[in-house]
Amino acid sequence: MNRTALARRLAGGLVPGLLVALLSGLASPASAAAQYMPSQSPVPPPFFALQNARIVTGAGAVIENGTVVIANGLIEAVGADVDIPGEAWLIDASGLTVYPGLFDGLSQVGLEGGGGIALGAGGGDNPFLALAQQANQPRTVGPEDRPATNSWFNAADMLDADSGEIETWRSGGFTNALVAPDDGIVTGQGVVVNLAGDEQEMVVKSPAALRVTMSGAGGFRSYPGSLMGVIAYIRQLYLDADHAAQYEARYTANPGGQPRPTYDRALDPVQDAIAGGWPTVMPANEVRQIRRAIKLGRDTGARPVLQGAHEAYGLADEIAAAGVPVLVNVDWPERSRDADPEAEESLSSLKRRAYAPTTPARLEEAGAEWAFYSGSANSPRAMMDKVRTAIENGLSEEAALEALTAAPARIYGVDALLGSVEVGKIANLVVTDGPLFDEDTDVRMVFVDGHRFEEEAPAPRPTEPPAVDMNGTWLLSLNNDSQEATAELEVSEDGTVSGVIQGERGEQQITDGWVSGNEFSITVSATMGPGMEVEIVYTGTVEGDSIEGNASFGGMRNMDFTGTRPGGGVR
Repeated sequence: MNRTALARRLAGGLVPGLLVALLSGLASPASAAAQYMPSQSPVPPPFFALQNARIVTGAGAVIENGTVVIANGLIEAVGADVDIPGEAWLIDASGLTVYPGLFDGLSQVGLEGGGGIALGAGGGDNPFLALAQQANQPRTVGPEDRPATNSWFNAADMLDADSGEIETWRSGGFTNALVAPDDGIVTGQGVVVNLAGDEQEMVVKSPAALRVTMSGAGGFRSYPGSLMGVIAYIRQLYLDADHAAQYEARYTANPGGQPRPTYDRALDPVQDAIAGGWPTVMPANEVRQIRRAIKLGRDTGARPVLQGAHEAYGLADEIAAAGVPVLVNVDWPERSRDADPEAEESLSSLKRRAYAPTTPARLEEAGAEWAFYSGSANSPRAMMDKVRTAIENGLSEEAALEALTAAPARIYGVDALLGSVEVGKIANLVVTDGPLFDEDTDVRMVFVDGHRFEEEAPAPRPTEPPAVDMNGTWLLSLNNDSQEATAELEVSEDGTVSGVIQGERGEQQITDGWVSGNEFSITVSATMGPGMEVEIVYTGTVEGDSIEGNASFGGMRNMDFTGTRPGGGVR
């Protein structure tokens, strides 16, 4: 978001009379709504005091009726009885709860172009898509060609502050993410970002991690053309980095009579990662992958962080004993919507589906360091639904909060700045109207770098009873007949809609819906591509056996649609 938009957001809300002149000055032409030349200093953010709030600090006891003071982008005071600066913008937070801002442990939010394959359980999960991408890669014949190695790529150089995804995630309470490229065997350097500000202001720590996948470089037409070859190449890369570092040290000490070191941009970041102890994110979804990543880290000197971990439920004690952090993918495995319903699933597949959501509880019990990441849950609502599934499978709410706040901050070495509501930390906060993990709780305010973003309370469901009958089967035509779908709807007496919509994207289960008067709203969850789910909201009006309206795809795309109920439908 640019600074002009940020200033508009900050201008909303109640302002004490004493501050009207001050805030009017901030919005005056002289300050140009915080637009400034590079040689100038930005207008400092205002002071805030959230009073009468329930404060879940994430660092100790809950404060049932307290105040958080924010000054210059930092938390200045927290407690039940604190001094409030006279210039503070007072916010009555009665009935609201303040939490640390939420942190997605691995994401691509705000990266230009999105970035190829979605962040799934272990990388390279779609072999056909991977092969298609590999076909366009240059041919490689050996490790010296540095196949699919992009270690010098830095996510900080790929940020798009105007990405709509940033606002979507921020409005759901997420103030931070570790964003990393996802193309190649060594994809590049991950960065901890704030989800507000311009591209420079977003960066909290760069680099914060190195990311490695097990995706091949060129299929069987190039090296490495198999998983075994990829693993061998990664080992060779780390050996080369170590050898290059040793040779450069000897050359620097006594350059006379020795060939100068050869420049290799792929090796410097690997050397820095080893020397600096950067986390190295590695795919580790299955048991063999988990043990392989732990051993690979031990053999190469990398500090591995396990990504995926759906089968970590059986290895929690082993992982904890190894001291290896884990990023748990909340995208729990499900049976494919397109699978043959009569086909028998393997025992391993059934076990993974049944036990993967117990992984967080097992890691909590074992005392391992772990955090959540969004995987293909492409909205805050979808991610929190998946977190609730883990809670239903034995995870405590305290551990769930830590896995979304303090734990990722520790893993990426920014826990002195983020992860809890403590004095001196960056003022990244989420304010809700109820307990964070309750399904009916809404985010009311978010603070990022001390800047306030106020979320509108959701419009209440209309109370007028249905004046039309939507029960039955409807044939829907979207975007001038470019897509078709069938809706099977059931409407209760109070207007609540349930059922399914079946279309080109498979079966979409209705998660929320209502009919009021002759208007309706139906929300479904749909799969839009490999590892990508999106929430679709159908809204419109009903007239007899015809409907028309608009379908919003995750707020990113809209389609007009019409519908008919052949023969009057089934009533």
